[in-house]
Amino acid sequence: MTVEMENFLYELKKQAMQTHTLKDAYESLTPGEQEKISSLAPSTQAMPTEQAKVLFEWYEKMQDEYGVKDDE
Repeated sequence: MTVEMENFLYELKKQAMQTHTLKDAYESLTPGEQEKISSLAPSTQAMPTEQAKVLFEWYEKMQDEYGVKDDE
């Protein structure tokens, strides 16, 4: 695997972890607050719960493809 690909996987993992943190913050909101956020978001913007799901699925596929295991 190239250094560039290693760097990409590192950054993708960081992005997935940050999205997970955002998802947790979003889930701690009241349903009304979540609805307000959804109504103010751009129409193409996925909510944090979906963002986290998609990013982690992508990261896991990349790990499988390149035989990478997390150290943590």
